[in-house]
Amino acid sequence: MKKLMSKKQLGALVVALIIMAAGLAAWVAQLTTGLLATTNMGNVFCWGLLIGMFAFCVGFGAGGQLAASYIVLSKRPELQRFALPAQAVGLGGAIGASVAIIADLGSPENILAMLLHLNVVSPLAWDMMALTFFIVSSVVGLVALARSWKSARAWMIVGAVAAVVLQIIEGMLFALLSARVWWHSVIVPVDFLMVAIVCGFALVLAMATVSGRGGSVDAGADSLGAARSLGKLLAVAIIVHVALALAELGMLAIEGTAASRATLDVIAAYAPLYAIELGLPIIAAVLLLTRGGKAGAAELGAASALAIVGMFAHRLMLLYPAFAAPTLFAGLSNQPSPEWAYPMSTGQYATMGDAFAMTQAYLPSAVEWASILLPIGSAIAVALIAIAATKALAK
Repeated sequence: MKKLMSKKQLGALVVALIIMAAGLAAWVAQLTTGLLATTNMGNVFCWGLLIGMFAFCVGFGAGGQLAASYIVLSKRPELQRFALPAQAVGLGGAIGASVAIIADLGSPENILAMLLHLNVVSPLAWDMMALTFFIVSSVVGLVALARSWKSARAWMIVGAVAAVVLQIIEGMLFALLSARVWWHSVIVPVDFLMVAIVCGFALVLAMATVSGRGGSVDAGADSLGAARSLGKLLAVAIIVHVALALAELGMLAIEGTAASRATLDVIAAYAPLYAIELGLPIIAAVLLLTRGGKAGAAELGAASALAIVGMFAHRLMLLYPAFAAPTLFAGLSNQPSPEWAYPMSTGQYATMGDAFAMTQAYLPSAVEWASILLPIGSAIAVALIAIAATKALAK
């Protein structure tokens, strides 16, 4: 019987399970004690770190699928051995995203409410259906690759379509919220897709880089060659993402409303985080384009890591300009006057805090940081198990 997992993979799985257990403990604390007691969220800042992790994982899931589809459909021989791992990571990312969103629902029973009382006009319903379709297509695609089905290329096309649809719907979920000017833009769905492409190619670049460090001389050379060519594609995707991000800033500045000005003020307040989102990927792109065919494993690995960290910062910056800026504004009487921010209920009363506020400062609590270990561990564990399963399924 063939060995399904190496010692390193088995060790990684054990670590992933430990991470999951720690995250599960934090989630149980949230369920039993309540979100107000364990997080720094409230009615004003109602989407926190777990939503950011959800968006990050779902981007990695779609990106892994897109990378796997590109590898199979391009028929490039030096990349073929990375198709299955990319597909497995894509499935892991989707499962991790599902776990993150369940943990953020507040109570597992709310899943039944969505299933029993499905509102088909709600973007959340579209999102649930798109994510389910993506997971199913990812599993079938994984089996198709492992079993070398004749229809494997067709399933890779289905998977790519599922990934694109998922990202467009995820972006629409944000873009259709007209009260949040940071999200209410046609650019958001397009940029969601571009971020997924960045994550996917950064993932395969990291795989190729790690593979190029070991093995035979010929295999290592092939892996580095593949990584260098992927690096160019990653650089292009980063440039497009940065261009879209800057276009969003330009649109806010041109809009000139009270809400857009308030959003720009929050972006300025979180300039260090925004600099990480844009600056680190730009450094990665410059490194990949200037070094070209001479980049070594360390440089390629660094570029991959910079891009991934930048995309995580991007997911966090989805939240702050949207929730830390006032959303409701009203004019005074019928005379020309500036628009004034209108307070919202914070959900905190008596000695707990103010009943109404225009904005809410948010910094994830220790329990929130611990809770994201659940989707992270789930994603890693599923990816490792999926890779092992492909060995068992292989002809």
